[in-house]
This record gives sequence, structure tokens and C-alpha cells, in this order.
Amino acid sequence: MMIITTQRSSVFLAIDTTLTAIGWIGFFYLFTRGVVGVVEAATTGSAQQLSALEPYIPTVTTLATYLLVGATNALILVLWARHHDLFFKDLYVPKALSHIDDATIADHFQLTLNQLREIQTSRVTVIYHATDGAIAHLETDQLQMQSALNGSLLAPMKVA
Repeated sequence: MMIITTQRSSVFLAIDTTLTAIGWIGFFYLFTRGVVGVVEAATTGSAQQLSALEPYIPTVTTLATYLLVGATNALILVLWARHHDLFFKDLYVPKALSHIDDATIADHFQLTLNQLREIQTSRVTVIYHATDGAIAHLETDQLQMQSALNGSLLAPMKVA
């Protein structure tokens, strides 16, 4: 299997990270203001204000129950992971992955080194497969290369 990936630019990564952080800060700010407002109304309010909050008590109880169940599930998951790491870490010793060079990858997919480098450096690659699954034709945003295969039926597959 060949996975072709393109790196995100640092500008888009910074924008994504910034917008995500702003969203979380806004959520926590609004959530905290709501909780503080409810607590202040309950502690400093009159009996009339408390009666106004009475319809919301079942909802608050339900949300508190959901939070308690979620926290319990998270605690169980963390404890299980720690137990697993402590007692079973010797069973799963990952083998060091050997580095696969470009010549091996090109040979596996029956490509030339030039074709492989072209795929790796292009932003868009269209790969046409023969009926037996081999790569019959490549189109990238820079060049078009024809493989040495004699496949007559081609199936297009876009990879970006």
C-alpha cells in the first residue's frame, strides 16, 4: 500500500490552532459565566428567584449525573491503561521499523525512481491502474509519464 501525504503549511496549522484555542476559551468563558450566574442567583436571591430556578433543577441533576458517569468512565479507562502498562508492557515490544529506501518502494510498485520522486513532490497525482492492479499511467501536476505496462483497461484513482 502506498500512502501519499502532503504537509500542511505552518500558516494554516497556526490558523487552525488559534481558532481552536479561541473556540475552547469562548466555551469555557460562557460556561463559567452561566454557572456563576446560577450560583449567585441561588445564594443571594429571594424566594421568588429560587422558585424561578425550580424548573431547572431536574436538568441540573441530570447534567450532574452525566458528568459523574463520564468522570467515572474516564477514571476506569485511565486505571485500566496504567494496569495494562504496568503488567503487560513486556508482551508488546514493538520492533524497530527498518527504513525503506526509495528504490525498494519504486521496485514494489513497478515504478522508476523518477516517477516515484515525481509522485512525492507533486501536490496532485492521478494514478491509472490496469486490470491486474498494477500502475498503468501517472498524471501529476508537473509531468505525465507512461508506464512500461501494456494494460488496455485503465481505472482512474485520484490521490491528493
